[in-house]
Amino acid sequence: MNESETSAGKLDRLLDRALGRVLPPPQVPKDFRRRLEAALSRAGETDLAQLRLRMESEERAQLARLEARYVRLKRRTLGTMIGAAFATGAAVSLGLPWLQRHVGAETPLVLTSAGAAVGLAIALLSWRRHARDDAL
Repeated sequence: MNESETSAGKLDRLLDRALGRVLPPPQVPKDFRRRLEAALSRAGETDLAQLRLRMESEERAQLARLEARYVRLKRRTLGTMIGAAFATGAAVSLGLPWLQRHVGAETPLVLTSAGAAVGLAIALLSWRRHARDDAL
């Protein structure tokens, strides 16, 4: 116990004595102290139980939000992959004969480079959109 706690305790006792001389003490039932302590212990248990229930509820809500975002992300990713595969297949089947006539033996290199460039562009646009969405 430090000096400030000791002096505060002394001050409290002096104040109690002074109030006891000026004001008559209230009449309370004989088991008042026991009932008060029981009520305080029940209130503490109730508060802890309510706090635990509220925290568990908040945790469930947060997990539900995370799971919903995860499912949306999975669906978006799957949709993007299917769309990209379809678009790539259509572009190659339509553009390959034309590209072979104009580029010749370098066609596989040009196709690979173009595919990489398109993939990087899609990734960059997707990253920027998600970064903007997360900022909101």
